[in-house]
Amino acid sequence: MRAIGKTIEISSIQFESNEADVLIKGKVQQGDLSYPTDVIVSQTQLNKVVNQLGRQNSHFDFNTHVIVEEMYNNEHLFTAEFGKTINSKLSLNDLLNIQTYVQIRA
Repeated sequence: MRAIGKTIEISSIQFESNEADVLIKGKVQQGDLSYPTDVIVSQTQLNKVVNQLGRQNSHFDFNTHVIVEEMYNNEHLFTAEFGKTINSKLSLNDLLNIQTYVQIRA
C-alpha cells in the first residue's frame, strides 16, 4: 500500500502486554475516498503515534484514554478509544516510514 497523501483518523489502539504488535483501528482517507482499516504496527510506531497525538492536542494524556483488562497468566489487554474530543488524524506516511506494517481490510 502506498501511504503518500493518505491520512488515518484513529478510532482505537489495542495491544497486549506480552505482544510486540499493536492494532490501530481507524479510517483511511485519500482525497474523497475513505474506508475503515486495521493497521498492525510495532511498539516503536505506537510511541511515535502517541507523541504525534500529544503534539496535535495540547491537553492530550494517553493514560486517560486507556482501559486495562486483566487476561490469563497475569497478562493485560490495553485499549485506547478516541472520540471526537481529540484530533486523531495522522499522515500514514509519517506513521509508517519507520518499518513495514500490515494493513487488514476486506
